[in-house]
Amino acid sequence: MKFFVLNFWLLLIFNVLATYVAAQNFTSKPPRLVVGIMIDGLQQRHIDQLWNRFDSYGFKQIVEKGAICNNIYYNLLSAGNASDIATVMTGTTPYYHGVTGNHYFSRKNKEVQSIIYDENELGIGTKLTVSAHHLLSSTVTDELMLNFSHQSKTYAVAINPEEALMLAGHTANSAVWISDETMKWITTTYYSDGLAASADEMNVNDQIRKYASMIWEPMYSPNTYLYPPQGENKKTSFEYKPDSKRKNSSLLLLKNTPTANAVVADLAYRIINQEKLGTDDYPDFLLLQFTVKTPYEKTSVINSAEKEDIYLQLDKDIQYLLQKIDSKIGMSQVLVFMFGNQTNFHTPIELGNNKIPAGYFNGDRSMALLNTYLMAIYGQEKWVEGYYGKNIFLNRRKIEEKKLNLYDIQQTVADFMLEFEGVQAAFTATQVLNANSQINDQIIPIRNSFHKNSSGDVILTLLPGWIELNENNQPVGESNAVISYTPVYFYGWNIKPQKINTFYPVTSIAPTLSKILNIPEPNACVGTPIEEIIREIK
Repeated sequence: MKFFVLNFWLLLIFNVLATYVAAQNFTSKPPRLVVGIMIDGLQQRHIDQLWNRFDSYGFKQIVEKGAICNNIYYNLLSAGNASDIATVMTGTTPYYHGVTGNHYFSRKNKEVQSIIYDENELGIGTKLTVSAHHLLSSTVTDELMLNFSHQSKTYAVAINPEEALMLAGHTANSAVWISDETMKWITTTYYSDGLAASADEMNVNDQIRKYASMIWEPMYSPNTYLYPPQGENKKTSFEYKPDSKRKNSSLLLLKNTPTANAVVADLAYRIINQEKLGTDDYPDFLLLQFTVKTPYEKTSVINSAEKEDIYLQLDKDIQYLLQKIDSKIGMSQVLVFMFGNQTNFHTPIELGNNKIPAGYFNGDRSMALLNTYLMAIYGQEKWVEGYYGKNIFLNRRKIEEKKLNLYDIQQTVADFMLEFEGVQAAFTATQVLNANSQINDQIIPIRNSFHKNSSGDVILTLLPGWIELNENNQPVGESNAVISYTPVYFYGWNIKPQKINTFYPVTSIAPTLSKILNIPEPNACVGTPIEEIIREIK
């Protein structure tokens, strides 16, 4: 009997201890620092292609020792990085967060303007007046700052302003990006700290200009690359001056060279050091934008030595950053998440040469024909007020003056646009807003990308392989695929190595981070956490 009682008590004690340990594991401390890496142009197939050329401690380390989500998709219209990043950071779609693209047609100003334009803010080091005020919902970084009463810190370092502001959200200490004019770090008064002290220090020393003065040439022997340089013989090397101007442009080559990535990595580590990120009990965020897009890139595949080289050099930058972070804080206290944008396209010329149907759609020229058609029906007026990104904006004031039915004219426009070559479908704003639970797959991305403040009266979709060009003959959006996928990686902290093949929308990234950090989800979040990640850390 005594033996039985003893065993009973031992078993009870064991179960209590096991429960306690499990509870401790479930409530393990969140990472001290979260490093978010957005890579413009990143694709998993690129990583696979170049795998044998990467070092062991850059991309390979993240892939081999982290969790890889192979089937994360953007179920929204491709309209620029601002929209993609906003969707990742808020866990919701443009329908709620309001950022429908890098630009939009302003009914108020009757012109296409930047989604980050804000006349109420001042630039620091620049005449640009920008902010994240068009981002209408909170981000995961905002929720972190609110949850810890701004005891946490958030910094964003990017090549371009759209990426910097959408990564930073509303409450960041600072968000900086590279100036095309001065080759210095610049920012906006929108953020409390203004220009980060480390960025200012680099400016004083003219550090970016020093970087940009160095020639970009192959890191390895030219004959070891998979493809020849763009427009050159394979035996010929390539050479670019990052501080020189692009052809027929005032913009520098800098932002699409390894130099841009190097200066981002340099400043990132300076900020970690100077701001003492990850050194206390309040989790911090560091958000970074890199690029693997070359200066004259016309396709998202690796087809040039330049494309290969920019990946190989970025691999070195990521290795440098991970090693510095590990030695400074320890990767067990740091969570890294890495993702790409909507980049999945071949040029119509490339597709046509391979007998695949494709073409270019010029919206501005189409609008001239549309307005002529509407004048024949409704009278000699300017019925089309504006156009941008497959969105047609009608002159609502004139329609009201003439006492015409807006919905009827929207449908007339939609029916007419279906006659244009390359147009897959045309939806009226009324159709999109009134879409019920029975909506088909075709309208879902449009509904997700629609917002009353920046979307048009009629929204077009193009046939697969077709690309829209703006008035400068530049592509609008980064993908001509119906659905675009991006690789997403989680590495460090308590993340276990695994490959996750479950399909998740990109809106799942923010709630996953929220769960890890044990903070509320962003206030418009519609995504659900990536279960395989959450399950492993409980």
